[in-house]
This record gives sequence, C-alpha cells and structure tokens, in this order.
Amino acid sequence: MNILLKLKHWQLFAISWGSGILLNLFAVLDPFLVLKLFPLAMLLFVFGTFGWIWAIATGLHPLLPSGTDLNIRKFKILFSIPVIYILLLCLGLGVIMMGDQQDALSGMGGLTFIIILLHLLSMVCIFYGMRFAAKTLRAVELGRPVKFSDYAGEFFLLWFSIIGYWVIQPRINRLAGNSNTAASVSEI
Repeated sequence: MNILLKLKHWQLFAISWGSGILLNLFAVLDPFLVLKLFPLAMLLFVFGTFGWIWAIATGLHPLLPSGTDLNIRKFKILFSIPVIYILLLCLGLGVIMMGDQQDALSGMGGLTFIIILLHLLSMVCIFYGMRFAAKTLRAVELGRPVKFSDYAGEFFLLWFSIIGYWVIQPRINRLAGNSNTAASVSEI
C-alpha cells in the first residue's frame, strides 16, 4: 500500500473516483451496463479510498511522537471488517448481476436483516479507521499527541475523500519527501 502514499493527488482521485464518474457517463448510453460494472467500480473505489486510509495509518504510525498511544493492531482488525464486507458484497452483487436478477433477488428477504447489521458495523469501523488515520497524520505533522480538535479537519477530509485527496495527499507527499521521514515512509 506504500504506493498510495507516493501517488499525486490527481492519481488517487482517478483510481477511486474516476471509474465511478466514467461509469455514470456511460450510463447514458446503456443503463444496464452500469448494473453490470458497478461491482468493479466499487472495488476500485474501495482500493483507492480504503487503501489510502490504511496506508496513512500504517505508514505513518512508526513516525508517531512518543506519548502517542494508538493501537495499530486494533486499527488493522477493525478496518479489515468493512473491507472484507464490501468485497463479499461486491462479489455477491457481481454474481447477481451476471445471472437472472429476478431469481436471485427473490431469495434476499432473509438476508436483509443480516446485511443491515453488517452494514452498520462496517460504517462504525470505517469511521474508526478514518479517525485513526487522521489522528496519526496530524500527530506526525505536529510532533505531539493530539486531541479531536487538532485533527477534526483531517477526519472530515478523509470522510469526503473526493476533496480530501486534493488537500491531504500533497501534505503526505511532503512528509515522504522530508529527509527525516523519507526512509521510514518508503519502508511501508
């Protein structure tokens, strides 16, 4: 995932949001194409956005100042839950879209409750991951332990990644270019 820390902001944007935007442009020509390609666009978004959050949290974690207590193991476990859930959901959607949609959707009634619970759990884990990455980034930049008011902006920029790529990624590129941190970030 270290490659995501070294990319330019527009490259991250193209990986994660570009596929969805292109898919919507092609939807005008063939709406059923959107249904068939949605799982692929979702996988690219998950790789770009969640991979970026993962790379920030794990890549900058070794650079945290002393006194900062962030449990990387807990982050990895909790942030893996939505990634696995979304991958399984995309796989399931892909199977449904390739087959007969009427037969596949008729058997979904029993799974609806489980899907809603898994979705809510995934949302909580995603917010935890964004908080962890924002806190890590800001603590490395400031060189001290931080509280929410210090990293609230970064949290919301990660949440709204369509804007956050343009603001946060150049800062990460500067951290990676700094002679003190370049070796640590390149080992990620």
